[in-house]
Amino acid sequence: GMDDVWSMAILEKLSFTGEGYKTLVTTRDCSIIRTTKSTRLYEFPLLDDVDALPLFCSWAFGQKSIPSNADNQLVKQVQVECKGLPLALKVIGSSLYGQPHPAWEGAKKKLLKGESISDYHKEGFLRCLETSIDALDEEAQECFLDLGSF
Repeated sequence: GMDDVWSMAILEKLSFTGEGYKTLVTTRDCSIIRTTKSTRLYEFPLLDDVDALPLFCSWAFGQKSIPSNADNQLVKQVQVECKGLPLALKVIGSSLYGQPHPAWEGAKKKLLKGESISDYHKEGFLRCLETSIDALDEEAQECFLDLGSF
C-alpha cells in the first residue's frame, strides 16, 4: 500500500502490477488516479455522531466517553460543530483537554460563528495545512502564497 500519494509520477514509480497483487493507494487528490477497469475509488464518508463522539472524547478527556462530571449536552454540541471531520475532532478536542466549563462555552460560541477557538486550534490546523503545502511543487507553493496574501 501507498499512503498519502500526491503525484502521478510517484504513483508510477512505486506501483507494480502482477497477477494476484493489489495496490492500495490513499490520496487527497483523486485526479492523480487513472481510472481503469481494475481501479476502484472509494471516498471515506465523514464520521457520524456515533463514531465521532468517542474520537472527540478520546482527545478531549483521554477516554472514549463523556465523563460524568462534564456537561453532556455542551460536549455533544461542540463535537457536532466539528462536522464529522476527524482532524477537527482531534484538534478541537485536544485544545479543550483539561479546560474549565467557560472555555467549552466559549469554544461552542466561536465554532457556531466559524471562528478559531484557540491558538492551539489554529496552530494544529496550520501544521496540517503546512504538510499539504510542502507536497506542492515550487510554482504551486508560490501561487498558494500569493493567493494567501490577499
